[in-house]
Amino acid sequence: MIFEFADSEVSRCAWRDGRLQLHFSAARLLDADDPRADPVWAPVLLVAEQAEPWETLDTSACMGRLRQGFVLHASQRIQKLPLPCELQGVVTMELEFAQGGVVHVRCHALSIHPVQGADKVGAFQC
Repeated sequence: MIFEFADSEVSRCAWRDGRLQLHFSAARLLDADDPRADPVWAPVLLVAEQAEPWETLDTSACMGRLRQGFVLHASQRIQKLPLPCELQGVVTMELEFAQGGVVHVRCHALSIHPVQGADKVGAFQC
């Protein structure tokens, strides 16, 4: 599966001791083998380690549907990531929420994994 930032929905954000966790209640997932297949939606957890926000991080602003998002890693701008995914080294992430909030974070490791035991869901369109 391929995780796509655009239209995915964040239900919870936790920021503590340099660790940022974004809980996606409905992440937009694409079939890696069939690009024509309809997307599916499933819970996903994104974790940024040794994270440093560029500005004060208001976790309440990190909620709802993403208009767009990307990571910069190894000089590449990436809007879709394989699921699961582990990126090591310096990673910069930018998320733009539908309500207008923007989050910029630099971290030293980023991972994204499906939530174990969770079923596919519909898009909530928060």
